[in-house]
Amino acid sequence: MRVEVRHRPAYALAVVHLDDGETVVGEAGALVSRDTNVVMETSAGSKDQGLVAGLFTGLKRMVAGESFFQNRYTAQGGGGEVTLAPALVGDIEVHELSGETIYLQSKAFLCAPPSVTLDTSFGGSSGFFGSGSLFLVAAKGTGPVAFNAFGAVRAIDVDGELVVDTGHVVAFEGTLTFAVARFGGGWMSFLFGGEGLVCRFSGKGRVWIQTRNPVTFGEALGPLLPKREG
Repeated sequence: MRVEVRHRPAYALAVVHLDDGETVVGEAGALVSRDTNVVMETSAGSKDQGLVAGLFTGLKRMVAGESFFQNRYTAQGGGGEVTLAPALVGDIEVHELSGETIYLQSKAFLCAPPSVTLDTSFGGSSGFFGSGSLFLVAAKGTGPVAFNAFGAVRAIDVDGELVVDTGHVVAFEGTLTFAVARFGGGWMSFLFGGEGLVCRFSGKGRVWIQTRNPVTFGEALGPLLPKREG
């Protein structure tokens, strides 16, 4: 399985190349196109899970802000392509896992092979990321993980400490520890300075940030939208 990203950074599209028999698991609603020999199945959990375990897996994803169901695309009778795209305007990043864990903000997961498992992890603060979710998505296993951002993506290698506005954090490696805190400069700066909470990362690992904050974008766009009638 190989994931190719096209049309980045503003309108990125993930093109997943599958060999015969290979499967990619994608977020519900992300499909753009697929070859005719690529079969799609929709489920809450993996094939080796029972009904109850699958439902519980789907519920945990919903808690983290992801969809209850996921789609599985399998190439049959030869190789095939699947194209996937996120809902927000922005970039897609692909990270190759080799048994380690990365944490994604809510709604950032796009696709991965079945060898990558997704779980829910407590984020430590309301509004930790731009989605406003209390929880993160933990991706662990082997294979490529594609995740999306609002705006362009920048990867920062941390060796020590790094402070990032929570609305701009997309993902980070599990080797890093983090704590959510005020921006700094006292309560006046926190309340009236236009900045919110920040995440203080410590250790050694990689952080992916997005160049736009979906919460502040929504706050700026909201007053410009026409009011609903009735």
